[in-house]
Amino acid sequence: MNSKEFHTIRNGVIVSVISGIILSSWTPFRDLLVKAALWCWEILTSVWGWFSSTHEIYGWVLVLLVALSFPTLIKLVSLAAKKKELGAEKLYKSDYLFGANWHWYYSNGAIKNLCCLCPSCKNELVYSQTTHYTHGGFGPKTDFLCERCNMRRCSFKGDKRYALGKVEREIRRKIRSNEWQNS
Repeated sequence: MNSKEFHTIRNGVIVSVISGIILSSWTPFRDLLVKAALWCWEILTSVWGWFSSTHEIYGWVLVLLVALSFPTLIKLVSLAAKKKELGAEKLYKSDYLFGANWHWYYSNGAIKNLCCLCPSCKNELVYSQTTHYTHGGFGPKTDFLCERCNMRRCSFKGDKRYALGKVEREIRRKIRSNEWQNS
């Protein structure tokens, strides 16, 4: 027997079995659809009867009020959803870390424009990179200095890129551990 013939026979058997299952379950499925349609029709006719009957307020006024309330309800639901989504990216944009006030914003989930300010005079700190002796030899050191107060506010082992990376890692750690909500 050829392999193409075998696939044709197999496909025919599969189609026949699936067709049999669909045809055997069609009557109960049809009955369910009819019951659901009748139930929806009964609800619509009872609502129409209630609106067309006499009340203190006309039915069309109630329909109008309900229709006008939908945009408000949608707005309230969207505000509630946004409030739940308000997280670190919306609220956590500054913190006191390593002896300085750090400020940043987010773009596509990444921390951008990370800068530090002096805690006392709010002046932007400048960095100074030096080389210092460690047990393993000489290594870079980065200090963040306030030009107005003439004080060193924070100091990091490593170059400026490493120092800013350390601050970013601390920010992400606080986000992961939810410590940012307490600061």
